Amino acid sequence: MSTFLFILFLFAAIGMFLSPARNRQWVPLGGGAALVLAAVAFGVMIFTIIPASNVGVVTTFGKVHAETLPEGGHFIAPWSQMHKVYIGMEVATTTNSEAASRDLQSVHSDLSVNYHVDASKARELYQLIPSLRYEEAFVQPAMYEIFKAIVAQYTAEELVTKRQEVGVGITEALNRRLAQYHLSVQTVNLVNFGFSKAFNAAIEEKVTASQKAETAKRNLERVKFEADARIAQAEGEAKAIAIQSAAVEKSGGAGYVQLQAIQKWDGKLPQYVTGGATLPFVNVK
Repeated sequence: MSTFLFILFLFAAIGMFLSPARNRQWVPLGGGAALVLAAVAFGVMIFTIIPASNVGVVTTFGKVHAETLPEGGHFIAPWSQMHKVYIGMEVATTTNSEAASRDLQSVHSDLSVNYHVDASKARELYQLIPSLRYEEAFVQPAMYEIFKAIVAQYTAEELVTKRQEVGVGITEALNRRLAQYHLSVQTVNLVNFGFSKAFNAAIEEKVTASQKAETAKRNLERVKFEADARIAQAEGEAKAIAIQSAAVEKSGGAGYVQLQAIQKWDGKLPQYVTGGATLPFVNVK
């Protein structure tokens, strides 16, 4: 665009000064206006602004300048071109990335990676990929590949219990891979992490069986405790009876028992007595 404006400016100036004398009566007014417009256009095409979080890479006829331009306004040659390289934080995502765990379980997850361009290497990145479509060229393919490589190092159970460790491993591996492209990874987030339906069903069955086994164990312990309690109670009662029997024998045996009964008798005789029955505590001898 700047090259086109520069050529247009040159043609306007040349046409004005080379026009026939008979047509130059418009020069004092029209020519002055043309010069002003041409000057403005010339100024616009050699002045450029680098926005925040960007680095400017200048090329002239395809050759990349050695120096990059920081944020702010700059004048460049009208025949040169400016390319803005974004160096702020960017987010790359992949959906339904699939891999196999060390114990051959199918694993899937969405990945979200925060990364940025190394500002000091913006020129080298532009030389590497002038289109600056580095995310689809470098970042996303690396995300798929690294996810598979790291997941394969863990069993399915470890992928659940060591999820943070897995994320750190993916981050470090991505940093090593993308460093050659002058890209730096900050964080990796695993979203919608999961396993196959069959594996999830097996896990659910395992959990259910474990819960049932735990319940049965607790029930068995309860029954054993209750049985031990009953045994202890029976042993206690037997010891008490033995002690009482010993005390009775020591105190006179049957006579002592009858004496105890008399002491507890309320003094009332039964109203009806069957044949052959004897009255309590009556000894006619």
